[in-house]
Amino acid sequence: MLLLGFALFTGEKSNSAFASHTTSSEDSQQQDTPEAVLARIQTPITQLLDKPQPPLYARHLRSVLALCEDGVFKLQFAGPHTNEQAKELLTYLQTIESGLNDDGGNAEAYLASGRRALTLARLSRSDDTLQFCTVSLPPHWDSARAYPLYVQLHGRGPDLPLAYVNYTFLPHGKDDAPDGDVIVVVPWLRGNGGWRNDNGSEPDIWEAIDDVKSFAKLDADHWYISGHSWGGDDTWVIVQRTPDLWAAAGIMAGNSSGAPLGLGLLSNASHIPFYLWVGDRDPLRRLSFDELNTSLIAVGNPPKLVVATGVGHNYRPQDAAAMQAWLLQHTRHRPSHFSFVVDSTQHRGIWGISIPRKFPDAYNVAEPKAKFECWIERASVRIQTWDAEKLDVDLGPQGLNFSGNVKMIVNGKAKFEGPVPAKAISLSL
Repeated sequence: MLLLGFALFTGEKSNSAFASHTTSSEDSQQQDTPEAVLARIQTPITQLLDKPQPPLYARHLRSVLALCEDGVFKLQFAGPHTNEQAKELLTYLQTIESGLNDDGGNAEAYLASGRRALTLARLSRSDDTLQFCTVSLPPHWDSARAYPLYVQLHGRGPDLPLAYVNYTFLPHGKDDAPDGDVIVVVPWLRGNGGWRNDNGSEPDIWEAIDDVKSFAKLDADHWYISGHSWGGDDTWVIVQRTPDLWAAAGIMAGNSSGAPLGLGLLSNASHIPFYLWVGDRDPLRRLSFDELNTSLIAVGNPPKLVVATGVGHNYRPQDAAAMQAWLLQHTRHRPSHFSFVVDSTQHRGIWGISIPRKFPDAYNVAEPKAKFECWIERASVRIQTWDAEKLDVDLGPQGLNFSGNVKMIVNGKAKFEGPVPAKAISLSL
């Protein structure tokens, strides 16, 4: 979805409808106010909530209402930007009102046909602020069935969070179709920061996934992640630090700024299939595209490359569709040989092998880099570590996924032999 010259990878439908809906006349804007439209949104949502509704749809309605009220409430603190923000917010509120009067007031549009995305608000575990994600369920969603998960990270766009709620209420385009047999989640990443960890939004990705897990079953071997522009930069960072989660990753017009190649992390993700896209009229990101390609080849992981002829920074609907189709062909697998460089306090390992923090009680203190490498052959696992004082190894189904008897050698010494234990093994090195 494209907006105001900034590309947003939201995964929502109705791309063609946005421009026509947001070009309302100045006279119409002057005759309405955010407070008035909010009152008109409150009425139908309250009426809907007064009737029995599916719990997930009821939560969606409460979330939309809370985010609308929050947006209007914050206007009083906008200072010199009040008029500008009020005008922008008014457009989003009008879109939401229109969508509610269309099929947004029908639970089937969200839970049965997959035509619209749910908005699910929550209080952040990190700071108790109101955060949200949008979630598109597949047609005829069955809560008892495990589905693939597709996480899409948005790029630079509006600073007002309600913009991303507004997208889910846009009129349906003539070519709109559900995303297919997959659950799509788009976390709100707290606006236009640099690498999102700077503004505290990386935890929002994991909270959004946990939120989906609370009401839907996910197929752990079919998780996918992609992003456009800054969302592509974020994808590059996330995958290098959590490569055991993803079956494949897509980057559209992204770069490596969030995890520079000098950090030496790319070998962490040497087994992940990457899809790289760029428009041939996007010269700066074309340079980044070439750099990403070269660096992936250097670690033995040549990516799928797509250069869109005659296209600039912003992708077309068919570009996103082609990438999604390619991603969904892949299945996560644990390689028999892998390595991991630890460079953060949050992400300490993969596939059940992790190096505990040296200073676990210190708040976000930078620690010396540590590394491990692992080789697996039948019922034997060999691990070599560097700059690590301790090591945790989960041999069971939540880790290396062994069964029966297994032998483990660490730094050349036998450390375990026997039936797979129920809990992770903790070693001092």
